[in-house]
Amino acid sequence: MAWRRERGASLWSALVCVIMVGFWVFLAFKIWPPYMNNWQIEKALASVAKRPGAQAMGRSELRQAVRRMFSVGYISHVAVGKDLHFERTAQGARVMVFRYDVQIPIMYNITADVHFVDRRAVTGS
Repeated sequence: MAWRRERGASLWSALVCVIMVGFWVFLAFKIWPPYMNNWQIEKALASVAKRPGAQAMGRSELRQAVRRMFSVGYISHVAVGKDLHFERTAQGARVMVFRYDVQIPIMYNITADVHFVDRRAVTGS
């Protein structure tokens, strides 16, 4: 009678796989909320940029409009006065640039630093 070796995953290899998958799911849950917040910021900038009369607005008026959109969209952890900048393209069009960093505490002293830059040309007429 010949001995046959068992095949398949052992308890330890299955446990290692479960731990690895769990770690990646944990990271996804930690990092996902800032990306959702950035999506709301992009929507707010697009809404303000397309607003009728946006090209005629000054910087302070555009900042105030962005602040209002942020309060409606429950966007937090950003400062419009510090993070919203204005640039000009080569063609002379005005562009709103929202640049900010988010530090995400992962565990203990491990932190993920995520840098976001959102650009939107002011096109409303």
